[in-house]
Order: sequence, then structure tokens, then C-alpha cells
Amino acid sequence: MRKRRKLCGVLLIVTALVLMMLPVSEADAAASASDFKMEGSTLVKYRGSDKNVSVPDTVEVIGEGAFEENKNVELVVLPNSVKRIEGYAFWGCDRLDTVVLGKGLTQVEEFAFAGCKGLKQMTIPANVTSIGNQAFGDCVNLKDISIPPETTQIAESAFEGCYQLTIHCEAGSPADTYAQAFYERQKEMPEYEDVPDYAPEDQDSAASDPTSEPGEESSAEPAPTPVPEQQPSGGESVLGSSWVVGNRAFVYIPTGNLQVLGGNAGGTNFGTGDGQGSVGQTGEIPAAGSLWADNLANGGLAKYTVVDGQIVADQAYYGNRGLGSVVLPEGIREIGQFSFARSSITDVVIPEGVTDIGYGAFYHCDSLTGVTLPGTVRNVEPKAFENTAWLKAFLESGEEFLISGGVLVAYGGEGAAVTVPDGVRVIGAEAFAGHGEIQSVTLPDSLQVIGEGAFENCGKLVQVDLGGGVEEIKDRAFFGCGISEAGAFRLPASVRKIGLRAFDGVELQYEGEMPEVIHEASAERLSNESYRGLGEEGGENAGVTLIGSEGAAHLEGAARSYTLTVSVPEDTQAMETACQRSFQSAMPENMTVYDLTLTDASGIPLTKLGKRLLTVVLPVPENLAGQKLSLITLDRNGQPEALAVERVSLNGTEAFQFKTDHLSLFGVYGLGQAEAGEELREVDVTWADMSAGPQGAAQRSVPWAVYRLLAGGILCASGLFLLLTMGEKRHQR
Repeated sequence: MRKRRKLCGVLLIVTALVLMMLPVSEADAAASASDFKMEGSTLVKYRGSDKNVSVPDTVEVIGEGAFEENKNVELVVLPNSVKRIEGYAFWGCDRLDTVVLGKGLTQVEEFAFAGCKGLKQMTIPANVTSIGNQAFGDCVNLKDISIPPETTQIAESAFEGCYQLTIHCEAGSPADTYAQAFYERQKEMPEYEDVPDYAPEDQDSAASDPTSEPGEESSAEPAPTPVPEQQPSGGESVLGSSWVVGNRAFVYIPTGNLQVLGGNAGGTNFGTGDGQGSVGQTGEIPAAGSLWADNLANGGLAKYTVVDGQIVADQAYYGNRGLGSVVLPEGIREIGQFSFARSSITDVVIPEGVTDIGYGAFYHCDSLTGVTLPGTVRNVEPKAFENTAWLKAFLESGEEFLISGGVLVAYGGEGAAVTVPDGVRVIGAEAFAGHGEIQSVTLPDSLQVIGEGAFENCGKLVQVDLGGGVEEIKDRAFFGCGISEAGAFRLPASVRKIGLRAFDGVELQYEGEMPEVIHEASAERLSNESYRGLGEEGGENAGVTLIGSEGAAHLEGAARSYTLTVSVPEDTQAMETACQRSFQSAMPENMTVYDLTLTDASGIPLTKLGKRLLTVVLPVPENLAGQKLSLITLDRNGQPEALAVERVSLNGTEAFQFKTDHLSLFGVYGLGQAEAGEELREVDVTWADMSAGPQGAAQRSVPWAVYRLLAGGILCASGLFLLLTMGEKRHQR
């Protein structure tokens, strides 16, 4: 028995040491030697299909494109012999989520891990001295990377598009200097404020499972319904490879053939009239109270991909890998923000009637090669087509103008004098921005709209002929141009609207009536203070002043004065419409609707707060005293979203508290009496506990290496305990 215990203890210690030495537990899944195409000590191509790959220790260089576009590999372990990872080595390995880098690595070259959407964390070994351009570009799920002080060269674009990334490094190190600058650039990344956690594996599985029923619970967006190779009932000819966006199985009988998205992550589909989510069935509409309670209890609210048949909702098809050629149905008026971003869409036909294409609508649609715009578009917001194959092909073509449907989307010329072709109606956002070589511009009489930031920071631009038909000049259209040095600027009588800072610092003279001053949605983002003409502010007055109600409010990181106005609007039609659309029922009778408006010194309503949450405490309405509470708000498209709400005590008065990242209509309602004798937490209006910044890595998911060390430590301790126990008993004898 003593020998067995001794042997067991030794084995436990040995097992622990082996476990702690292994890079990862799956490392024993080494691929066959024939899977590796070698040229000397360089791995030229991995030809296997394994999910877990352990690279042989004879490899010193991972060659250019060695694993490029591999859709199987999930885990790669590199030996200490690997000194360099060349460009594009792991480009586009969508499912790669774990990479263990060996201690011998000295360089990570450009685009090495670009587009690896599954990567969540990475540790750079101490011998690495440089990280190249776009090395981790568009790793949109990368949240944590540790960079040692020995890494002294990091390309500015190394982590471009990593909008969720936190860089862990030593204070004062080159990586620390890089990190501070990166965080400022990160705020300008298109997805930083708008898009929640991205889960490409969920989208892939949804797109590849055509057998799943739309009524089933899913954390992912189901794939769109394919259109067969036949003439649709509406008479519109559609190619066999096409998808009609929004053609979903859910039918709301009273409101027509509206199409529903499967709710928020983890949510349940409601809305067929029977509350069960079954396809195409009708039945009695449930009582408002039971439907709302059931819906919230199931974790989320259902949303439409196409709202009222007119708006493709914000992020409706974000990251959807089931799209190909897309034909939007007639009746669409607006394509929402990030609605198709990062999807697999290949070409799109946008129908007549569409007037607005939202911020980042087709951002990073890498396969989008064809876009047909109608003659009704009047507004193309920033980043709408950025990083699409369509735009990239144009910029590489050497052509001067990218024009579709009378919309000038982009400019590719290099001349000092620019003459925009006749027939152009609209200049899209940022179309000429940053072209420092432009000195003069001649615009045609056909032009009606000059988009947001269209000529922003064209520093040498001093002469502009606006033509005779311009009606609207949007925000910052000529901001940062040389026009300010040329004296007064005359606006033709045709101009009816002019945006914020469109001619900042320029004396304007009007040939007609003074135009209406307008602003774009970008000016309503909390972070875009410069768009609103605000400089730095701080001091004792920083914080939120609440008016219109008793209560309190706090904005994270507030460095200036804000005013939160709370009102109970007479017109609650938007909330009523949202309830009818999403729940097939009227607004709960006991709901109180609030209109919350946040402003700063500019007076412009701030509707998007990004990463900075607003905490609000308001008195509980008299008719809801002592009840369990639920709270919903409306998103930018007028669709309901559930918010967590807590019953609290504010100066001895029953109140409710919630946090939000946007401002809109809010509705609070009761779900029955709360538990008798429930104690309410007294709110500390000093907000001391809510002023801290991000908690950093301490609260993030624990890396596998930590679990491995813990497991090894436990095994080692167990082995020592057995040996010591045996020794103690032996000594007692």
C-alpha cells in the first residue's frame, strides 16, 4: 500500500509538471508531417484539415500565406524554433481562436493575423521586437493582448479595426506609449461605439443550418430565406442566387407581411398572434400583461429586420455569412447603420425610393463587388461603403469618380483642379476628404446635396464654384479648407439648409434668404464634441443637472456640464406603435412614458453615448408604488429594447434606477406587487462608486494558461500531500 501511495504521489507530480509545461492541452493533436509543405526551415503551406495544429520544431519561419484562408484551424501551437511569422501567414482564418507563440519568435510581419475574427486574446513573447502593419488588422473579437517591454516597434495600423482591444503592458514601455495613442484612435473606429460583441461562429452556424425553424430559440440571426429561380408573386424578376432581404417566415396578421428578426441574443421570437412563435399561425392576441411578462422573462425582445416595410434596421444583417446577391424589396426608404456590415453580401440592388444609406451600412463587406444606387438617394453617411471590394476596386482602377445613380461615392483623382461631372445629384460623405492637393472645385448645376465632410481637410482648396442648384450643404462639408483665407464666400439663393461647421471660420454672404441650420446624426454622438464646436471643459461644474423631475443622474467620465431634461410627453404614439408592431398589443395600461433629452453647451440633443453609460434615478409613479417594475426604451429605428431596472430609495422616496447608452422614449410599467417587506437600497447620489474607469483585465475571462497552472498546482500539491502524509505515518511508526 505504501509503495502504491508513493507511486501515486510521484505520478501526480509528474503529471502536474507535464501539464504545466505543455503549451495547451490540445497540443498532442499534432498534424501529420505530410500536411506541412516545407522549403528548408520555412513552412510554405499547411495542407491539412485538422482543427488543432502543432507545428513541428524543425520550422523556423511561418511563410507568407502558410495558413491563409484556412477555415478549419482553431488552435495553432508554434514551437520555440519559430523566429518569424511572415505576412498574411494566418490571413482570414476565421475560426482561429487560440495561438500559442514560441519563445524564439522575434517578428510578427504585416497582415500576419489580419481578419482572424475568432481571436480573443494573445500573448506576445519577450523576444518579439516588432509587430508589422495590420498584423492584427480587423481582428474584431480580439479583446486582450499582452505586449512585453522588449517589443519596441509597433506599426500604427497593427491593430486597426480591433475596436474591443485592451493592451496589457508595463507602464512607461514602448507598448504603453503605443497603447495610449491607440485608445484615442480606437474611439474613431467605425464599430467602437455602435456594435456589441461580435460572434462570427454564431453567424456561421446560423447561415449554414437551413433546417432550423425560425421559431426556435437561437442566439444568432437565422439566415435569410432564399428566393427560388422563379418569378416572385410581386412580378419582380429575381436571379436564382439572390436573397430578398427581410423575407422571413414570421407573419403579423394585423400589420401585414412584416418580417421579424429573432430577437436579441438569447431572446425568444414573439409576434405571430399566439405568443408561441409558430410560423404563419393566427390566434387571439394575448393580454398585454402576460405577453410582456413572458417576453421579458425569456430574456429579450423580438425585432424586425425591416421596420414597417420601410427601414432596414440598424445591424439587421451585421456579420451574416448567409448573404450573396441581395435585392431589397420595394418600399424601403432607409438602410440603417451597420445594417449589412461585415456580411458576405456580393452585390446589392437598392430600389427606387431609398433616400438614406446609414453610417457604415456596408462597412467591410469584403465580397461586395457590385452596388446599384437609385436616383432617389439624397444622403450617404460616412463609412457606408468603406472597405468594400467595390470601393477598393475603384481606388485601384485609376479612375477619377465613382458614381452610381447620380451619387458621387468616392474620388480617386490627384489633380489640383476638379470638375465634377454634370448629372451628379449628391456628393456622398467624405468623398473628397483629405485630398490636400485640390485647389479648386467646380460643381455642376445638377448637384443638390453636398454630403457630410465631403471636402473636409482639403487644406489647399481656396476656390469653389457651387453651381446653381445646390440645396443642402451638410455638416463640415468644407471644414478645414483654405476657403477661410480667401475672404467672404457667397452662397447661391438655391441653398436652403446648411450644416454645423460646414464653412467653419468663413464669412458667408447669402444671395437669397438665410438657410436653415441643420445637423447630422453624427453630431448627436456624445464623443463627437468637436463636431458640435466644443472645446475642452472641466472643473467644478462638470456633471449632469436634471430638470423636469425629482431624481438624480450621472454620466460616466463627465468632463463638462450636461443637462438631462425629463418630461412626460402628451404624444406617446411612437411607443404605442412599437408595442403594436412587436407585441401585437396595446401599450400596458399602467405604463408611464418619459422623454429623456441630454444636452451640452451646444444645445444639440445627444442620442448616442457610446461606451459611457448614463445612470438615471426617477421617482416611481404613484400608480406603480410597491410593484415589480419593467422598463423598455426605443432604439433609433423605433423598436423596443428591454433595460434592467432596480427599485431603490432616493432620500427615503421609492424610486427606480436604470442605465442607458442612448436617449429616447422610456416606458416603465408594473408586473404585479413586489414581495412584502422588501428593503430598498438607498441610492448614494454622490455616485462615488460609479465614477471608476474600466476594471481592466482583472474582471475579464481567465486565460487558459491560468487554468492550466492552477490545475498543475493542484495536482502537484496533491502529490506532495500524499508523499508527506506517507512520510509522517512512517515516522510515527
